[in-house]
Amino acid sequence: MTRRLLTGTCLLLTGVLLFAAGCTARTPARPSPPPTGSVAAPTASAAPHDPGVFSLSAAQAREVAVVVEFLRAYNAGQLEAALAMFAGNPGVSDCDYQAVEDVEFHGPAEVGRWLRQRIAEHDVLTVARIFNENPDQPVGGVGVEYQRRSSDTLRALGFPNGITPTLATKVVFSADDRIERFANGPFGGPAEACRPR
Repeated sequence: MTRRLLTGTCLLLTGVLLFAAGCTARTPARPSPPPTGSVAAPTASAAPHDPGVFSLSAAQAREVAVVVEFLRAYNAGQLEAALAMFAGNPGVSDCDYQAVEDVEFHGPAEVGRWLRQRIAEHDVLTVARIFNENPDQPVGGVGVEYQRRSSDTLRALGFPNGITPTLATKVVFSADDRIERFANGPFGGPAEACRPR
């Protein structure tokens, strides 16, 4: 693959065209998959960052593309397209804002049930930024912070315009660039993070 082809790699990320220039022809070795248990979602960071400066390897660009495509399908209520982004044995954690607790879903059937519930609730996750969740492991994990989350439940709880989640999502990938874990809840952390505010 030539540098010219790699330099032309691009992604459509929430309406902004990103060019993954400077990609190398060699894809970094993919780390071993994480343990099969749930993965805690990181806390949204207020750390300063320069959105005008970025650099993605080809592997990182593929992961960001999967996250963007998944969230596009999720927000549009496209069940089959969203399910297609998951690996064979996926896991999800999320917040139940009504019960103020973390909930978990394991395997294709449970993750499918979670997606159906979210779609029925008109749940929408509006991305604020996507970032490298673990700089020591340059591929295999992506963090997502949200500008806004809205749903029928949040509206019924008195948040007509939704909330800004206090947690970021940690997305862990399988070796074939599919979502293995979508940690949207505080697995192992305080349930208070699931209190809407």
